[in-house]
Amino acid sequence: MFKARIISSLRRATAISFAVAVAMSLAANNALAQDVDARALLEQMSAEIAGLESFVLEGDAYADARLEAGHIIEHSSHVTLRLRRNPAGIRVTNRTAEARKEVVFNDGALSVFTSDGNYYARTEIRNSVDTFFEYAVERAGVEVPLLDFISTNVADHMLEDADEVRYLEKSLIRDKVYHHIGIRSAEIDVQVWVAAEGPPLPGKLSITSKWEGGAPRFVAFFEWDTAPEFPDDLFDFTPPDDAVEIDFLADVED
Repeated sequence: MFKARIISSLRRATAISFAVAVAMSLAANNALAQDVDARALLEQMSAEIAGLESFVLEGDAYADARLEAGHIIEHSSHVTLRLRRNPAGIRVTNRTAEARKEVVFNDGALSVFTSDGNYYARTEIRNSVDTFFEYAVERAGVEVPLLDFISTNVADHMLEDADEVRYLEKSLIRDKVYHHIGIRSAEIDVQVWVAAEGPPLPGKLSITSKWEGGAPRFVAFFEWDTAPEFPDDLFDFTPPDDAVEIDFLADVED
């Protein structure tokens, strides 16, 4: 009985200590949040990305999917995004254990290939990164993780439909400290973690579709190489000999 009382007392003391620690942490975070402008941080992040003449963005992405009877599962992939602003060149590779998707842009030629079905599509657009973003992401609906970060104004794109932007806290992710920012809109909630030390580049992105069944999430962790050396043929695309060419659904505007 005496031993049981000691264990019970220890448990209560541990619970109280934990609650106090959480309360202190929340109070500190709330005080910090009042002093940090989340929109300004996003603008700094956006300017940093826009100022990079070339970069490699690489990491792991996780996306929820809903099966029958409401079973939520998670798909994972490895993403490598390589960008050169002038002359414009982009190559994004999204790999799973069983398939590969490539998005390649070079000298105005946009190509998309998927090994799942062995299809590819090609079209010609104006030769700029912004034109690629406008056509591939906003009009043609090309779905590859992390494409949002190629825009020359990432903040405007993220905040376009925002109802609320909030600084949440500092977070430790893979041994690095980040500013945690939440963006709330009618359909989705976005969270982005921006480096608190060194260049203000993001290291994690989370997107939650609030009103879909199970509120599925997309989450990505990634690293930046801001001084890459690209081989001359990196942005060339040659489809496999047996691949089948199909058309883009979106027309190209003059």
